Amino acid sequence: MRECGEELDRIEVEDSYRDYLQKMVTPARLEHSYSVALCAGELAERYGGDRKKAELSGFLHDCARDLPQNELLRLAEENGLIKNEIERKFPVLLHGPVGAVLVRKELGIEDREVLEAISNHTLGAPGMGLLAKIVYLADLIAEGRSFPGVARIRRLAREDLDLALLAGFASTIRYCLQRKRVIHPQTIAAWNFFISQTGGK
Repeated sequence: MRECGEELDRIEVEDSYRDYLQKMVTPARLEHSYSVALCAGELAERYGGDRKKAELSGFLHDCARDLPQNELLRLAEENGLIKNEIERKFPVLLHGPVGAVLVRKELGIEDREVLEAISNHTLGAPGMGLLAKIVYLADLIAEGRSFPGVARIRRLAREDLDLALLAGFASTIRYCLQRKRVIHPQTIAAWNFFISQTGGK
């Protein structure tokens, strides 16, 4: 498998999905979405997942990311998505779950794996399925991502999906600790779940 995002190919997506995303996000976010879709598709091929589902999930994962904070909060409240006060204080953390609701209601996508992947791509979650793991990682390592440790996570993603997932969680937690930011309990729960599953290897 080539390094994810090595070439920014243009994936095939339905015109209605492309039109929808173009209306929802900035041009830079759209470019990122193509990169994540490409990377997710490559990871799916490597780990026996469904490439089309991976590309679709990766393409739409950030559809709610550029909504105003008050709109994210409103939609989250209307759909019963808020789990704690952290999300009320930092509504951007809700863009995954809100995005899953939007693609279901506005695009008619009912596939549970796709919705799970979109919903959990930011915070992770205990017991994530293969597609959700792939999209979480693709969002971290796709073309355009640059942060300390990204090269190691990219390397791990070619070798062991779960180890790469743990490295992704660790990177997020480390980032929050270093900048004295709130760590969402769902990310901690995801770390605990998968570190237990892997036996800390």
